[in-house]
Amino acid sequence: MKKAYKGEIGYFRHERFRRSILSLILLAVPVIILVSGFLYFGNQKNLMTIIGLVAFIPFAMQLTTTVAVFLHKSLPEEEAEAIKAHAGDLFMAYELFVTNEKGSTMVDAFAICGNSVVGLVTEKKGDPAVTKTHIEKTLRANGHKVTVQFYKELSPFLKRLDDMNLRAEELRAGAGAFKPDERYPDYTREEVIWHLLLRLSL
Repeated sequence: MKKAYKGEIGYFRHERFRRSILSLILLAVPVIILVSGFLYFGNQKNLMTIIGLVAFIPFAMQLTTTVAVFLHKSLPEEEAEAIKAHAGDLFMAYELFVTNEKGSTMVDAFAICGNSVVGLVTEKKGDPAVTKTHIEKTLRANGHKVTVQFYKELSPFLKRLDDMNLRAEELRAGAGAFKPDERYPDYTREEVIWHLLLRLSL
C-alpha cells in the first residue's frame, strides 16, 4: 500500500491499514503477558496479571483513534483527480478531519492562497460553521487573519479554485507583508497556514 502522509490524498486509506496493525500489536502485548503469567504460575493471581491489565491501556487509547479513522474515507479517485486538475499553483491540503471541543468536520480538501482558505465538505456529518469559527480563531491567534469558506458541492468548489488561481497574485498581495514564524522560519505564509491546519486535524 502506497504511504500517504497527513494532508495528502489517500491518507485515511493508509491510516486505516497502519493503525489497524498497530492496534493488533498493542493488543497482542498484554495478551501474551497474561497468558505467559498464567502458564508460568498456574493461576491468574500473579504480578504479570497486573502488568498485563495495565498494558491494555495503550491498546484502548489506540483503538479510539483507529475507530475514528474508520469512520471516514479517502477521497474517491474521480473527485481527487478533478480537484488536482483545478488546483493549479494553489497550496492544497487533503483529507483533514478537523476536530475541536465543540464539533468536528471532515474536509475533503483545502485550498490556501494569501489569507483565503477554502474547503470542500461533502460529508453530511459534522458542523462546518463551528469548524470555520474554530479555524479562523486558531489561525488568528497564530498571527494569520484568514477567512475560511466551505463548499458542500464539488462543482462550485472547483470554480472557486479556478477563480483563486486567476486572482492568486492579488490575493497574496492583499494579505500584506509576511513575517516568518519563529517555529517555522523557512516556511512561506501558505506553508505555515497549511501546517497549522494539519495540527488541528486527526
